[in-house]
Amino acid sequence: MLSYEKQSINLKGVSNARQLGGYIGNDGKSVRNNVLLRTGTLYSASDEAMEALSKKYKVSDVIDLRMAPEVATMPDKKIENSRYHHISTLNDLPITEREFEIYKEAMKMPDIKKRYSYLYEVDFEFDQNRIYDSIVFGNDGVNGYKKIFEIFLSKNEDNAVLFHCTQGKDRTGVVAVLILSALGVDRETIIDDYLLTNIACANLLDKIKAELSYDKKVLDFALFLESVNIDFIKPALEKMDKEYGGAISYIKSELKLSDSDISDLRKLYLK
Repeated sequence: MLSYEKQSINLKGVSNARQLGGYIGNDGKSVRNNVLLRTGTLYSASDEAMEALSKKYKVSDVIDLRMAPEVATMPDKKIENSRYHHISTLNDLPITEREFEIYKEAMKMPDIKKRYSYLYEVDFEFDQNRIYDSIVFGNDGVNGYKKIFEIFLSKNEDNAVLFHCTQGKDRTGVVAVLILSALGVDRETIIDDYLLTNIACANLLDKIKAELSYDKKVLDFALFLESVNIDFIKPALEKMDKEYGGAISYIKSELKLSDSDISDLRKLYLK
């Protein structure tokens, strides 16, 4: 099991903030530390966190994976001297207007009991398998990842790229899966990194467990929404294997990365 402490970058006001350095990739080389950052939204980032992203991590590019309404509701604070890219990978999600309006209304509720009880009572349908299939294989996902890998390839060696969604777990998790796959990191490590979200978000999950313990159905529903599970990502990975022959073949086929592109990524991000 991976160590969350080794991956965490501890940015005050930013949830699920960690880096992908230290994982072993192609030819036994390790991913460079502090050059690939994955986080939740920067909306509530502290001044100290923003200064660290600018001066310590030297973030040159921020990739915001959220949908436009999410960005409008909670816009990122901007990192000094960095480029901001809004690349939603979920615009073609097969979700109804009613479902999206319900979700937006619930997210305005600061009270955990009210929020998840409301979502449960209105019979909010949230199918993680459907969402992951759309994120990975939908047109917006595929087109988005093409642009994202262009950004990864354009980074200067001394700078970092930060990518995030709202909570830094699903959309962000898929980008982490893809870049780590391209760098030759083994699947077990990739899945373990994905599951670190549950440790990063332990305080929220513990609060949910404490406040919703009176109703197991609502509790299970809330944990389903706010955590990650191997069963969420596994079907997408299996589909990559079955239909493309693995993640690298998916990346080459759908994202149009050449062997030369992958070699350049490895030179840039491995040491």
